[in-house]
Amino acid sequence: MIRTTLALTVLVIGLAGCAIESPPAHHRTASMSPSPAPNAPIPATTEVRKRSISVNGVNLSIVEAGTGDPIIFVHGVVTTSHIFPKYLHAYSPDFRGIAVDLRGYGDSEKPATGFTIQQFSKDLIALADRLGIQRPVWVGVSMGGMILQQLALDYPDRVRALVLVSTTDGAMVLDKDLPTIGNPRDYREVSQQILVESFPPGTPPALYQPLLDRISTWNGTVLREALTSMAQANVHDRINRITAPTLVMVGVKDDVATPAIARGIQSQIPGAQLVEFNTGHFMMAEDPDRFRLVLGEFLRGLKK
Repeated sequence: MIRTTLALTVLVIGLAGCAIESPPAHHRTASMSPSPAPNAPIPATTEVRKRSISVNGVNLSIVEAGTGDPIIFVHGVVTTSHIFPKYLHAYSPDFRGIAVDLRGYGDSEKPATGFTIQQFSKDLIALADRLGIQRPVWVGVSMGGMILQQLALDYPDRVRALVLVSTTDGAMVLDKDLPTIGNPRDYREVSQQILVESFPPGTPPALYQPLLDRISTWNGTVLREALTSMAQANVHDRINRITAPTLVMVGVKDDVATPAIARGIQSQIPGAQLVEFNTGHFMMAEDPDRFRLVLGEFLRGLKK
């Protein structure tokens, strides 16, 4: 499968030893540096709590841990909330983490349709309403970052801060024959190919096997509709209206949500920060300790 990230105008879309540098103008960029040794191991996930919340006629599964101000984590098109539990308690007692399975994914309900960026965004706002959260920090990975850019444009008063991870501000095309996903093509094979190709060549299979194990928790309709929505997305030249503090993370080996696209996002959002990782698309799997530290440094900045 050939993966292509389209652009509609121009290129679109912690920290010990990795400081977020002061910019010459109104942006700040942290250049790639070796992963620092973490000050402490990533916390165990034994305190994670799970429950189901009904929003827009669909039951969404969430996991949560810690205490403090809310962070809501949003996964991508071929992942679930299972990529987040190790971070949910990492910033407590200042921040508590909440990770959601989007409609159709993981342990959430799977309605007949509605697996689009716009609908996911509406679901997330409805979820925040049900949880009594007015302005969380939003963290979105890949498609999750695309959803959150749309959310920030549609609901600017519902965003305290944005963290956009391995994402684009324009179309992201991960499959070139979308109508055939589910019939006759097996969605599980398509999902597996997307996942494996998101890691650099030579990556040990053990690193992405936990992701492959979750593929059975969505279906062909979910994948087809979500990928189609991603292939039609475009918020380029509009995200300059986002005023919330924003952190952009990118892997330098990512050939879908490339560093050039990440720099394009950063250049449009006033005051945005950019941090590069020596990874592919899934730096949370490839370099989880540094991801934790980078996100932690950004969160500490919100408290000042």
